[in-house]
Amino acid sequence: MEVILVRHAKAENRDANTWPDDDQRPLTAEGRAEQRAATRSMKKMGIKFDFLVTSPLLRARETADILAKGYRWPEPPQVADELGHAYGAGAVVKLLAKFPPGATVALVGHEPDLSNLAGALVTRDGRLNIAVKKSGVVGIEFEGPAEEGQGTLLYQLKPAHLRKLAE
Repeated sequence: MEVILVRHAKAENRDANTWPDDDQRPLTAEGRAEQRAATRSMKKMGIKFDFLVTSPLLRARETADILAKGYRWPEPPQVADELGHAYGAGAVVKLLAKFPPGATVALVGHEPDLSNLAGALVTRDGRLNIAVKKSGVVGIEFEGPAEEGQGTLLYQLKPAHLRKLAE
């Protein structure tokens, strides 16, 4: 199995007056543009996935929608509560077990959980810090099904790298 972790693009600043429910905070115009460029770069690099799954938070769903459009995805991204607030690697591994063992699954999430997840998937103690920047992408490969501490880090792409590739 291969897992592609994608952090949501730049979102509006936290503001309890404008977005009393922070889960409904949307992407900025700059964030949408940056994610479109990141998606183009992912395609140029040959990054493909069989399943697209997103956090229920609006900014993650909007990021997943940009990915889906850029890849001409035939259906809406799946929304998984396991990628919501304060998710842990154990819950995500259980989610990944629902997919075929040879599948490539793209997961769109947010911080600090996404970076923590990346570290937990590739190290036994989970203490490796793999900082995933906004619109950043991390690829992790497993010899079989996804398991904590059993993944191999394939790539870590920062938004600056992806912007240059998109030019």
